Amino acid sequence: MKALVIGAAGHIGNAITRALLERRWEVTACGRRPIPPLNLNGLPVNYLAGDVESPHQLDEWIAGHDLVVDGAAPYPLSLVFPGREPEQDPFLAAETRTRRLLNAVLKHDAQLAYVSSFVTQVSPRTQAQRVRAQMIRLTLPYFEVKELIESQILDATRRGIRAIIINPTYCLGPWDLHDRRFCTIPLLLCGEIPGWITQILNVIDVRDVAAGLLAAIEAERYGEPLLMTGCNVSTHDLYSSICEIGGVTAPRFATSSALAMFWSYWTEIMFNIVGQQTPIISAGMMMATATDYLNNSRVMEDLGIKSRPLSETICDAIKWYRAIGYC
Repeated sequence: MKALVIGAAGHIGNAITRALLERRWEVTACGRRPIPPLNLNGLPVNYLAGDVESPHQLDEWIAGHDLVVDGAAPYPLSLVFPGREPEQDPFLAAETRTRRLLNAVLKHDAQLAYVSSFVTQVSPRTQAQRVRAQMIRLTLPYFEVKELIESQILDATRRGIRAIIINPTYCLGPWDLHDRRFCTIPLLLCGEIPGWITQILNVIDVRDVAAGLLAAIEAERYGEPLLMTGCNVSTHDLYSSICEIGGVTAPRFATSSALAMFWSYWTEIMFNIVGQQTPIISAGMMMATATDYLNNSRVMEDLGIKSRPLSETICDAIKWYRAIGYC
């Protein structure tokens, strides 16, 4: 069986690539970089470089593959505020890319596995939560872009496309090559996070996500968003565990998630005004607050996936970040 993984260098995409290889799939990894990135080194994959935005690129890549994993769907994290104009309409770009993907998948009669986000599954329960959620949506297009893509894929499954949709929560584990500003563990270990927010997170090992996806493919769980969750943990306990395992002192200050989100938002605005890169990504703060709105999910249990201990996830992630020089 042949699988094409779009975004194989991404955190989840890389874990899925490795899981497929363990199941003896023949894997083609593709991405924008002209040479394979660090987390693909040594893996027996066929690497294709190209621009997924090119009109015929997806059609060329997908030909001859039984499974297409889309782990690189658009995720706009730039805020909307006065003085910043987006380089392109994020909604039009997402709609166009998804349509091309679905047309190519249908043309070549392949299965599709789409990596979505837990944010499409959140449901504010109180008036205060609904107000906050609406304010975030007005500021950050990420939420609505993810919903747009997911709705297109769900509609395609009603027209016969075999599509699996997974919605993982906050992923930790090895093989991450995100911008370091998005990586909580190295920032903590280097003392760049001064405190924690009073927030409960749902954390899942990226390898459990990959195992869950393969189980969903085998079970033919088409046409339904699968909310993949791990363990619920407070940011205080999570940060304390990371620092204890990493051998550093944990932050000593706490603040509310609302105050932290407000502060990071205005910090990003000020850095944008002076033309500098912000050290704090407020989009991450905004997404973290959405975990308060998650409903319970038994998807992993139904798929027969047992979650790894959080300590194992943290330990392996620290080893990876230290190996690549992030901390």
